[in-house]
Amino acid sequence: MQRAMQPNADNLLATRFDTVIYDLDGTLIDSAQDMCVAVSRVLADHGLPPISAQDARIFMGQGSKVTMGKAFAKNGRTLDDAALSAVTREFVRYYEADPVSHTTAFDGVADVVARFARLGLRQGVCTNKFERPARTILEHLKLMPPIADVAGADTFPVRKPDPRHILMLVERMGGNPARSVMIGDSIHDAEAAHAAGIPAVLVSWGYTARPASELGADAVIDRFDALPYALAQLAAR
Repeated sequence: MQRAMQPNADNLLATRFDTVIYDLDGTLIDSAQDMCVAVSRVLADHGLPPISAQDARIFMGQGSKVTMGKAFAKNGRTLDDAALSAVTREFVRYYEADPVSHTTAFDGVADVVARFARLGLRQGVCTNKFERPARTILEHLKLMPPIADVAGADTFPVRKPDPRHILMLVERMGGNPARSVMIGDSIHDAEAAHAAGIPAVLVSWGYTARPASELGADAVIDRFDALPYALAQLAAR
């Protein structure tokens, strides 16, 4: 039944959408272990115990500086802005030295991005991770291409949840905001998308302390290979 419906679903979504923007961590990739290693190395340098991969999943999503602040706070340490900026630079050095050893794409991601590429959809990543490691990971996992562009935390003067982070990427890719969609895992993805005037689809397995079903998304998927059908349903509304 699903195979018979696929061409119609693909045609429907390709008529409605020309640009698909993805969040990265917790949406396309499981990067928590590599993030955990880098954060824990910084903590060790400051005489503090490591965090767990589950801690990393909860702390991620708002950029490296927020992640480091939460990691130190878990150990009872509150840092002023200068100290927080310093430990964030330490984290970035550790993380950029090896962002891929334990990082994998979630099941179904490679097939879906390849399918969207065959449909002629523009695909980009809008992440609060710095652009360089994001590109390194996507290239290592052979997701770039077909993903064509990346906007990281340091790419534009703004970042999520500011909607301009998404809109500036769409513009750079030559897409139409009115025909774009955001795929993410957190409240910041949903808020940024809606403020940009585009629908948001959230994954249920992402890096967020609150369930995706509570975050006001236009749709929530439990498997990445459900994304084409979810987009076709949005297109039919």
